[in-house]
Amino acid sequence: MIRLFYPFLVYRSIAFPFLVLSAVTIPCWLAFRLYRVRTPAHRLWFRHEILLLTFIVYLSGLAAATLLPNHPSRLVAEAPGGIDLHPNLASLTCSSAMLARGSDARFFCRYNARGNILLFFPLGILLPLVWTRLRFWTGTQIAIALSSGIEIVQYFSRTWINRTADVNDVILNVLGASLGLALVFLLRLGIGRRG
Repeated sequence: MIRLFYPFLVYRSIAFPFLVLSAVTIPCWLAFRLYRVRTPAHRLWFRHEILLLTFIVYLSGLAAATLLPNHPSRLVAEAPGGIDLHPNLASLTCSSAMLARGSDARFFCRYNARGNILLFFPLGILLPLVWTRLRFWTGTQIAIALSSGIEIVQYFSRTWINRTADVNDVILNVLGASLGLALVFLLRLGIGRRG
């Protein structure tokens, strides 16, 4: 059973910051939504509120994973000047000849690529569930804007959060969000054909 969770142990460093952020954001969000109930024009739907709350929890996790200090990753892979604006297929696929098989650099590359895709996959699923009229391209644009915003914040705060801005991260994030969006839209299409 423990071996099942072994691949996720590398992500344990974000667990505590995620819990702290959630402990702040969730009560604030609930207070805001309960305040909205007081306005006669707004009705709350339980399913929609659960989806919104899930989205807020996801955004807390996203902030914990991307905007809090990360000391190990800077030691393993540091881009010159704190920014890398050149898309690199070898970096995206971890197939560079400079990454020796079994090396720490190859492990970090795979961990980083997989993490960037998985990090935005839930965004692609949650966006069309929360906003039912959302179009695929609009969801992709939101993913591009959010990922680019994260990379910009990482660049300007690189001295204290120890992260680098990388266009490859944006590409992998958008790929993850697009896969999530595609899954939801394909499921809707399948359900629509049955109905």
